[in-house]
Amino acid sequence: MKIEHIKIYCEIASSKSVVARATKVSFVVGTTLNLINQGDSLIALDLINVSIIKLVLTYFVPYGVTTYTATAMKVEFQIGTKAIVDADLQCVNCKQEIHVDKDEIIPECKSCGIKTHWQLK
Repeated sequence: MKIEHIKIYCEIASSKSVVARATKVSFVVGTTLNLINQGDSLIALDLINVSIIKLVLTYFVPYGVTTYTATAMKVEFQIGTKAIVDADLQCVNCKQEIHVDKDEIIPECKSCGIKTHWQLK
């Protein structure tokens, strides 16, 4: 993997939309799982029997999974969606190359049309 690709992945993962989505999912899923796993102790405020490590990890795991999934989807640069970062792309099928700017709608490949599948160049 090229260093430029890692920079793009990091930029996407730290983008406002990805962080906001991951935070919301983490709050809902983490709270639900904490109530399922340690609910009796949490509701009774029996903090001696609450595992702080489990409590914190129960929020970090859904945050990480959501961030990974959202980043993976956005790095596919699907036609008709907005590019979240500036990127040089290459069509998987015919190898045509294009550049997209941040917030630009990702076009179809001129040769492949709706069967376009872009990847980072």
